[in-house]
Amino acid sequence: MPGRGAGENGARTAGATLRSEYEDGRRQWSARRRRAVFLSALWWAPAAVAGGLLAGIGTHFAFFGALVTVLALAAVMDVAFQRPESLDRIKARAAAESSTARTLEMLKVRGGGHTVNDRYFGASADPFEIEHLVVTPRGVFLVDSKEWRGFDVRLLGTELYVNHIHQGAALKEMTTHAQTLGEALSVAAAADEEVGVVSVSCVLAVHADGLTGTPRVMGGVIVVRPEQLLAVLRSPDLRWSARATQHLANAADSLLRPR
Repeated sequence: MPGRGAGENGARTAGATLRSEYEDGRRQWSARRRRAVFLSALWWAPAAVAGGLLAGIGTHFAFFGALVTVLALAAVMDVAFQRPESLDRIKARAAAESSTARTLEMLKVRGGGHTVNDRYFGASADPFEIEHLVVTPRGVFLVDSKEWRGFDVRLLGTELYVNHIHQGAALKEMTTHAQTLGEALSVAAAADEEVGVVSVSCVLAVHADGLTGTPRVMGGVIVVRPEQLLAVLRSPDLRWSARATQHLANAADSLLRPR
């Protein structure tokens, strides 16, 4: 992507893959649901009308019978077209990624940071997706967003559990990806000697209700609430000049392709 500075895609790209997945899933679900409702209407529509007629005859109020019919039809339609929870979770995850990206964008103005969102690293035997990569004069950060509202999230010492499931393997995978990415960035930005060897730090931004005890390092990953992101990424220790930071950010932008 020559000639384009990292971060110019902005927060608007964050969560784009999930939003596309949600829209595809919603369209497919709607098409299947419309067909199912149409076919099943052969029995539930007459049943609703018959129920309304019986109610009207039994009470001697035709209006009441019509009201019962309308309410029955409305109830069936409401239940039939209620989106599955799996789709709502995808939509919530996309919103969480976008929210995290908007927070990270503040580093560009207040901290000299550059952010790329919703990318894919394919230059390895084990390709992986990248939600957010932040390049600042203080270091490089691989940031993931987790939408865990409504989940049982517990931090026990250095152990993370979600709905009683240990997240050690997921944290280990994230640190492995960070190491792979650091090695690739070191090569991609080698033209600037100031950059040197790049190490990538892992940050997990957890969107959850009532989460306390953060920031906390767990399995090599800094676990934070979204509102703590900027404070964690604004270390007082500067490693690179603005020029070297921009060079590294451009290298990251070229290395990682959009998902």
